[in-house]
Amino acid sequence: MTAYLISRDAIIETLKKDLKPREYVRAAWLGGSDATGRTDQWSDVDLLLIVEDHAVEQTADTVISALARLGPIAHRYRLPEPTPHGHLQEFISLRDADPCHLLDYVVMKRSSGGWFLEPERHGDQLVLFDKDGLVKPAPFDWTAHKAKMMRRIEALREIFPLFQSFVLKAVFRGDLADAWYSYFACTLRPLVELARMRHCPDRFDYGFRYFDRDLPDAVRREIESLLLPRSLEGIGALRHRAEELFNRLLEEIDTNTGEEGAP
Repeated sequence: MTAYLISRDAIIETLKKDLKPREYVRAAWLGGSDATGRTDQWSDVDLLLIVEDHAVEQTADTVISALARLGPIAHRYRLPEPTPHGHLQEFISLRDADPCHLLDYVVMKRSSGGWFLEPERHGDQLVLFDKDGLVKPAPFDWTAHKAKMMRRIEALREIFPLFQSFVLKAVFRGDLADAWYSYFACTLRPLVELARMRHCPDRFDYGFRYFDRDLPDAVRREIESLLLPRSLEGIGALRHRAEELFNRLLEEIDTNTGEEGAP
């Protein structure tokens, strides 16, 4: 195993040390694996910051300066703006740190709201500092979330059977690359989405993220058995099994509609 000069803890402590004295940075906390109790040796650093409205770019410059003092920056990518969530977000890796320990940081204006503080979706934040008591659990709008999920269920009910033809024709044509991609996009991805709706509706839109913890073991193992087709024939066979599971989950959702915690 490669020994790296810069540890994950060093990245976190350096950022905390540099950001906390800045008057314009009002709060900082760790999300991701730190918020869900699943931190391990491969966890990245998910840093969230609340700053004064005028100081978004200034804060980003402070983050870069702090990291640069630790060591050379290897790669960085800032999401094009406006981002889907409306906040500045950037990914950075250091040359002398484990690539898995990249920094994923988000800078949020104090006036903006939408700070990813709903425990049902984002876990329990590990607060580095909070000067104004801003970092506290936010209410989860289950009614709006459920309405969004129900709309998506109705879309999947039509999309899934309709788009299986893309997988089938790629298999019939002997096009392995197209068959594999269509199987993932048109079969596996909506199947996982529906499984989440059935068993983890709070995070139905998380895709394969937290897949190992959000689904019951039996369901997870059943879906994992569908993940790695080795041939065109394998794709065809697994697609059929996936379709059966999709229909079973859809029937369970229809049966359980209206129960507490269910779609």
